[in-house]
Amino acid sequence: MTDLKSRFLVLTRMKYVDQAKWYLNGFWTQGAEAEAENIWAFTQKFIELDSRKKEGNELDEFWSHKYLESQGETLTVVALREKLRAIDLDANGKMALLEYLSFKYGKGVPEVCDAPQGTNTEELKKATAKLDAVQSAFAEVQKQLEEQKKVLEEQKKAEEEAARSLVASKKSQEEADKALSEQKKVEEIVRAAEAELKAAVDDLKSQEDQYHNKISELTSKSEDPSSSTVAKSKAAAELAQLKQEDPLPLRKAKITQEAALRKVEKERKAQEAATKAADAKAKDVAESALNAENAAKACAEAVKASEAKKAQVEKAVEETEAAVKEAQEYFEVVKKQGGVAHGAIWWMERELKEAQKYMPKRKQNL
Repeated sequence: MTDLKSRFLVLTRMKYVDQAKWYLNGFWTQGAEAEAENIWAFTQKFIELDSRKKEGNELDEFWSHKYLESQGETLTVVALREKLRAIDLDANGKMALLEYLSFKYGKGVPEVCDAPQGTNTEELKKATAKLDAVQSAFAEVQKQLEEQKKVLEEQKKAEEEAARSLVASKKSQEEADKALSEQKKVEEIVRAAEAELKAAVDDLKSQEDQYHNKISELTSKSEDPSSSTVAKSKAAAELAQLKQEDPLPLRKAKITQEAALRKVEKERKAQEAATKAADAKAKDVAESALNAENAAKACAEAVKASEAKKAQVEKAVEETEAAVKEAQEYFEVVKKQGGVAHGAIWWMERELKEAQKYMPKRKQNL
């Protein structure tokens, strides 16, 4: 009995998955095949509750209670301990998965310890190696898929932002160019007005100069001792007549026009400054638009890189598919041989099916 207890203790110290496989192998033809999916679920729950997860082998009293509750068996502390005493075949105060399965399906310690495990050890090793390879491939593909998803999400945001920025920049550029064009027109109008006023002022000044030059000329002639009396009299008469003309309107007009010209000159300088500012803004906006365009091009290049990455992931998925198919075919070959550990093979197939849930849906086979 001591030897039997020691053997059972060795079994209950195996990891949860190994305990499940032991039970499935040993009682495959005695109802375990029909219960395989339930045993899979029991095992996953044990792993979920154990802080050691897949490395665990048994639950303490608290977590055993939680487990039984999850199976719809809400018990009082007294009832729980009574049940655990019945389940705890090695009497260590904890509940191993194999103890739970033995209790649930009415198997004794001798039956469990002597449960046949199959004789195809080498085939199982090869099958396990193939499963490990497939699971590694799954993990790598999943990693690539997650990375690709993250990259695509970031690129989508970047593309949307670049598109918005480009549209806004082009609109700003159009507005800046329009403002600059309109400002140049205003400046030209002011320049034209300035030129017209300057021409008017120059003309008035010319008339005023002619008036004063004429008076000076006639004064000189009327006072020239070398001139004849007739010539001096004529000059004096013309001078008197010219002086009778009122120069005030001409002078007033000149002053008014000069004031208007100074005002227009001031406005022209203001418009020149405004045009210069509008031109600088237009250049800045044009540079921003160019940057936005370059950003959009960079996003396009990123999309191309992402497409290349997508092709790599798809190739990895195809390679994983091939590995899955190869593993499935080998499992079928092993199952047809004698001395098969059916539980272990079923478990491998179930793990393969579970892993495939995380593959792209169009690539799943099971």
